[in-house]
Amino acid sequence: MIRLTQREKLLAAALATIIAAWSLFTIAVKPVIARIETLRRVIPEKQNELEKLRARSKEYIFLRDSLAELRAKVDSQQKTFELLPFLESLIGECGLEKNAALGKQQGLPLDSNYYETIVEIKLENLTLRQLVDFLRKVESAEVLAKVKSLYIKRNPTNKDLLDSVVEIHNAKLTQRQIAHK
Repeated sequence: MIRLTQREKLLAAALATIIAAWSLFTIAVKPVIARIETLRRVIPEKQNELEKLRARSKEYIFLRDSLAELRAKVDSQQKTFELLPFLESLIGECGLEKNAALGKQQGLPLDSNYYETIVEIKLENLTLRQLVDFLRKVESAEVLAKVKSLYIKRNPTNKDLLDSVVEIHNAKLTQRQIAHK
């Protein structure tokens, strides 16, 4: 057996301690430090993604509820409601008979349960107040009639008056869906 001096024993013990400490550092401490750094970087990113997800969730819930309200409103609408006669009566209420020319009425299927009726109205020689009053009556009506598009330009003969083209739409259940109810 080899005899070691006191100095050699101390040196061997110190070397063994350094090797053990280095091994402990590389096996346990270094991965923990790397994981902590990764978490410090990743956690704020994930929190940001969570906030975005919460915002989208709120938006989804709002849109889902709005869609349910819209479907309920469409379902509750009178089955005999026709958009063209309704608009003619609104034009009469606003006193725009001489300024309005009703265009064609189109039916457009939205999906298997609903279709949309679109009516184009040309309004000529009217004031901004008359146009706003008419549009307000359309939007505030009990029926589900909404302005789909609006085009306004100045009247070429009188700069104080406007010419406008308004598309108004109304969603309804298809006839099959009405028969099932």
